[in-house]
Amino acid sequence: MQITQQASPNYNRGRQGHTPDMIVCHITEGSFAGAVSWLSNPQSRVSSHYVVARDGRVTQLVALTDTAWANGTAVSPNSNLWFGHSTLAAVRDRAVNANLYTISIEHEGRSAETNGALAPAQLTATIELIKHIRAEVQRLFGFTIPATRAHLVGHNEIVPRSSPNCPGKLYPFEEILRAVNGDTAGTLPESPSDFAREAWTWAVEHALTDGGNPSKPATREQLITILHRYHQMMAG
Repeated sequence: MQITQQASPNYNRGRQGHTPDMIVCHITEGSFAGAVSWLSNPQSRVSSHYVVARDGRVTQLVALTDTAWANGTAVSPNSNLWFGHSTLAAVRDRAVNANLYTISIEHEGRSAETNGALAPAQLTATIELIKHIRAEVQRLFGFTIPATRAHLVGHNEIVPRSSPNCPGKLYPFEEILRAVNGDTAGTLPESPSDFAREAWTWAVEHALTDGGNPSKPATREQLITILHRYHQMMAG
């Protein structure tokens, strides 16, 4: 896959002896260009290893061998970033800054609009990026990150008090993991027919659907879910 490089100054060299074994998913809460710019700005004091646009473009900001500033946890129980607040036992038990053992991926989007759902091209790019990350970590560290839900997590699971909506309830963790594990049947998004493309894109952008399987029949459960989400959207 093609990955554009744009070095961010916001990182720590190395990982203090830790091996990255967890991929953390984020939502940018803004545009792709704006996120890349902000995460590369020394005044922001934040960064991410990668940013994935809704059209599938990918930019890398920090090397995998270095520590990005995206998933920081604090040692003080008085902080919203305290590792003890994490819903993940692996974070609580290690009791060190989660940046040291994580790899971060920012996804272009706004939680109020998509609730974490990925556009079709963005989903495909994310799947390929995670495959690439796993291969690179194996090459660089001699360790393969397991393709499991315990190792592909949301930022809200690291620091639930400070980032409760990141990446969003509709982020497709299971769909990504099925594809990464080789079960591509019904997983990778098809392209909608030309006559439906505009409407399909609108529905994905408004989180009415996750963008997968546009030509497949919908169950009654799926139809009711779409209607319910539309009602919530209109109620505002």
